[in-house]
Amino acid sequence: MNEPPPRRHKGLGIASFIIALSVLVVTVLIFLVAGVMHNAGASSPTANAIIGSAIFFLWFLDLVAVGLGIAGAVDSASKKAFPVLGIVIGSITLVLSAALIVIGLRMAGSLG
Repeated sequence: MNEPPPRRHKGLGIASFIIALSVLVVTVLIFLVAGVMHNAGASSPTANAIIGSAIFFLWFLDLVAVGLGIAGAVDSASKKAFPVLGIVIGSITLVLSAALIVIGLRMAGSLG
């Protein structure tokens, strides 16, 4: 008769998922804006610095999302769907955005 209480979604996992999803959307938008600015010839050092700073800030938020996801995933009293989704989306966003930056720098000739 001593049934464990049903597991519920907790705040850490939900926060991880929402932050990771938001960062993914904003990162895609930042890359689109950067591409449109480059093609339109509207790129300037100031605009590039702002876009680069935004990307680093988004990477920091993504690391926070992954950390919250890990914390939510190790909580044995909570469901695991949102923490795992937060970890996966956050990790994929980090890896793909870093890869896009490296590819762009190579195409521009800035990296060997």
